[in-house]
Amino acid sequence: MHEPIYNYFPEILEFNDPMKEEITLFHLLTMTSGLQVGKFQSSKNWVKFILEQPVIYRPGSTFEYNSGNSHLLSAIIQKVSGGSTASFAEEFLFHPLGIKKYIWVKDPQGIHEGGFSISLNLEDMVKFGFLLLNEGQFKSNQVISSNWIHEAKKPYKQFEAEEDRTAGYGYGYQLWTCEITNSNNKIEYYYANGLYGQYIFIVPKLNIMAVAKSYLQDDHSSAPKLFFEELLRSWKDE
Repeated sequence: MHEPIYNYFPEILEFNDPMKEEITLFHLLTMTSGLQVGKFQSSKNWVKFILEQPVIYRPGSTFEYNSGNSHLLSAIIQKVSGGSTASFAEEFLFHPLGIKKYIWVKDPQGIHEGGFSISLNLEDMVKFGFLLLNEGQFKSNQVISSNWIHEAKKPYKQFEAEEDRTAGYGYGYQLWTCEITNSNNKIEYYYANGLYGQYIFIVPKLNIMAVAKSYLQDDHSSAPKLFFEELLRSWKDE
């Protein structure tokens, strides 16, 4: 987990940047690489562009959402597996979940985008929700290690939402975490968040999950999360 990424991208050593050499897999997973956010989608080589960005925060010190981190993870999966990220996902995730149809964008070098541009139908998003809710199990099959799920939903970096002082947010391994106040009790949940208001919500304490698939634009894209949090705040224990 704390393996330096120059083991996968030895070209990093050519920059002679000690801080860039400190970046690990953990930093990519938790969005704490410190790499400057850049518009890599408009470049001819996404991975090269991302790696060339300066380190503006010491790795591990600061959370900054950067899809470039996720794309480097996809590139690493391709390097390790010897096939595409999609092929890896099909074998170890999609097939066990019964997912047969998806759309997944590739970069100019044929690497599937790690942070966005995968499209699933609502039914298959629900399958992911049940997988997470059941600690990596799906139909009695342990698809993902329960320990990995436990580690992934930990808030490694926490911050307070400016617009809502009753909620605390954080970030785990490519998953957002949240803790909200409900009738003087605290409810923790975590979620996956995609463009245009795509969400998979998991509330372990209440043993519930919810999925939202929408095409909302700009500031409206967070509407499903706001509605879901209102539901949790009104939830009453029986």
